[in-house]
Amino acid sequence: MKKRIGGFIFLFFTLVSYSQAQEFQREWAFGANAGATLSKISFNPGVPQDFLIQQEGGLTLRYISEKNFGIQLELNYSLRGWKEQVDTVVHPNQYSRSLAYLELPLMTHIYFDMGKRARMVFNLGPQIGYNLSEKVLQRIIVSPPGEVPGYYGKTAEQESGYKVQNKFDYGLAGGMGIEVRTGIGSFILEGRYYFGLSDVFNNEKKDYFQASSNQVIGIKLSYLFQIKN
Repeated sequence: MKKRIGGFIFLFFTLVSYSQAQEFQREWAFGANAGATLSKISFNPGVPQDFLIQQEGGLTLRYISEKNFGIQLELNYSLRGWKEQVDTVVHPNQYSRSLAYLELPLMTHIYFDMGKRARMVFNLGPQIGYNLSEKVLQRIIVSPPGEVPGYYGKTAEQESGYKVQNKFDYGLAGGMGIEVRTGIGSFILEGRYYFGLSDVFNNEKKDYFQASSNQVIGIKLSYLFQIKN
């Protein structure tokens, strides 16, 4: 009897494993993504800020190597930067600067099926980037010393004179979203957060800012189609 039970259990798990192997197929997918960025710079000394809303877009390559797991590589053009909070009674103008980056995230892709056509997706991994250009969108009019409380006169002058000093950028990116799979491809709506580990400006003792890292929230829609099973 024990041998029969043992044989039955072995056969059961063999059939389950075979069934799972039959259901899963490796998958290559390629497509494009586009969306909005909400960015700030984590300054030290701190700078009061609002999110600067801009755009991003690029290409996505995804390889699912086993059930629920894969890797995802992207090449994106992303606009980041910061927008300062300014007392509009004292200063009717604002200071904001846009920083354009070419970025390359390489992420672990994890998914869970939510029925036949929907998946919950998670992406997490390192990201590198390179600053291509920068542009002042709005500029504070700095009043004479003593007319405006400390921060506005001093920091605005400092920032106005700075160009991006460290063009290479690196950090960690992570996000989650919903994927809908259709006969013409997959549509993915994802929210993502990028935590920069490098500084935009120099951070030596002689420099004004001791930290100035990119912090970006991204909301994007991607379209992928299978290129190989």
